[in-house]
Amino acid sequence: MPSTIYILALATFAVGTQSYVFTGLLSELARDLGVSVGVAGQLATAFAITSGMAAPFVVNFFSRYERRRLLVSALFLVGLINLGTAFLSSFNLFIAARILAALCAILVIPTAGAIAASLVPKNKQGQALGLILSGLTLALILGVPLGTVMGDLFGWRATFVFAGIVALMAMPFVAKLVPISPGTAEASFSNFKVIKLPVVKVSLVLSIISFIAAYPIFAFIGPFIEEVTGLEGAYLGAMQATIGVGSIIGLVLGGKMADGRPFTQNIKILFGAFIGIQVLFSVWFLFPELLGTSQMIAPMALSIIGSSAILFATGPVIEKALVNADPPQAALTLAMNTSMIYTGQGIGAALGGVVIARQGYEAVGGVSAMIAVVAFAIALMFKAKPKRQVKDHKLATP
Repeated sequence: MPSTIYILALATFAVGTQSYVFTGLLSELARDLGVSVGVAGQLATAFAITSGMAAPFVVNFFSRYERRRLLVSALFLVGLINLGTAFLSSFNLFIAARILAALCAILVIPTAGAIAASLVPKNKQGQALGLILSGLTLALILGVPLGTVMGDLFGWRATFVFAGIVALMAMPFVAKLVPISPGTAEASFSNFKVIKLPVVKVSLVLSIISFIAAYPIFAFIGPFIEEVTGLEGAYLGAMQATIGVGSIIGLVLGGKMADGRPFTQNIKILFGAFIGIQVLFSVWFLFPELLGTSQMIAPMALSIIGSSAILFATGPVIEKALVNADPPQAALTLAMNTSMIYTGQGIGAALGGVVIARQGYEAVGGVSAMIAVVAFAIALMFKAKPKRQVKDHKLATP
């Protein structure tokens, strides 16, 4: 794999780090800004909603610009905004800063993915896209915890300084080591016609459904683990880290699957397996005599790793299909996928809250599995069409 791919992954690491770097010290941030912890959590919500709603439109607007320069500019602005955020005095200004950071950050992942896909042969694109996405996973495993440590040492505002420095440090590597990558099209709403391609439609639908299925559990993973295993404190944190382990396994597996099998075969395998793994989160509640004991630690850890691995394996599989559906519009289709991911996370988290409030934790796995059944049914019904001309776009079997 070209070393450039790892540099592009560094860019996504920087963006992933700044997205949630402050969440480990949310209580301190809330106290100093004079708001509740719940209100302070809206900083993450504002970033996610902005990213989900704006990604395709922002990427489309800048589609004609040279991609390396666009990536460098986005990293510079993300770094600058985070450094400036550290010195703001009111919560409303913090909200505005997170929205502004989102509008810049959403350029990074689709642009990095489009560049990566253009640098490798088609039979390596899945693995390259998996490496790009691994930057986000490493941000959660390494970047965000390091930011929390910096905040513990120097105060919560230092988390934003840390995030800004990480983005600015990634910038010269991208500028020096990533080759020039020309833009592909003038900004136009006609570019959105790519969504008419069947493989694009089904990929985006599967992407949002997969996160709706996963996030009723992942959004409440801390209390969920505590309910099943009885773990608390540092032990609970260690169990939560298994999400990261699973995601790395999934990205590697998904990259190899994307490059080794047809898209239609991959989505059937992944979403079929997803049903089985999600329902386990309800199955464990059928053994009440074991709940809250150490005997449930291994089953719960394996469930989390398996669920995370399958969810993240869909990433390279879906993104390779989107890239090859219409290569000139790769950045735009990847941005659409970013929107689906953020939207799916939000819907899934909201659904999980409702299910837990009304039926308890034991119902969440079953609900999640039923949503995965919908995705599996769509995967079974989807038939890839042979290559043919569709108006201005080429429909390729991914």
